[in-house]
Amino acid sequence: MAHADTDYARPGRRRVGSLLLICNQSGHVLIVQPSYKDGWHLVGGGALPGEPPHEAALRESTEETGLADLAVGDLLLADYIPAEPDGSSAEGLNFVFNGGIVPDGTAITLPPALPGEEQPELIGWAFVSPDRLDEYCLPHQRQRITEALAALHDPAQRGYRVRGHRI
Repeated sequence: MAHADTDYARPGRRRVGSLLLICNQSGHVLIVQPSYKDGWHLVGGGALPGEPPHEAALRESTEETGLADLAVGDLLLADYIPAEPDGSSAEGLNFVFNGGIVPDGTAITLPPALPGEEQPELIGWAFVSPDRLDEYCLPHQRQRITEALAALHDPAQRGYRVRGHRI
């Protein structure tokens, strides 16, 4: 028997974000600067329909960094983001996975602009010390990265949060 309030054939609109926390040997976090929104973010992006979040994280992160030997480790954080009241974005779940450690001096190759685009999707990258994230990231991004770092170092910190509130 189906629930009257649930339509399994046509569920509500929800975005699935899949991100990798990649650090270098010095403990700096890899962040990228999108051309289409403010602030800097972890590498990764949206999962395609039918694509598991860990596979999306690997696909997106490889596309965004040019690093061919990335791997997806443990899930560090699941972050629920409510929809914007003005309809400008759907509600979403962002999964942050451990992307491992790369050598200091690792160069990142951002993808070029696609045909018809004025500028590429990403316009900058940096390995940033965790104590400097507030210079690059909007508060919710900085908090996501800080919590993912805490979960990386202490598995008891892994879990689920709702836009700034650990559950």
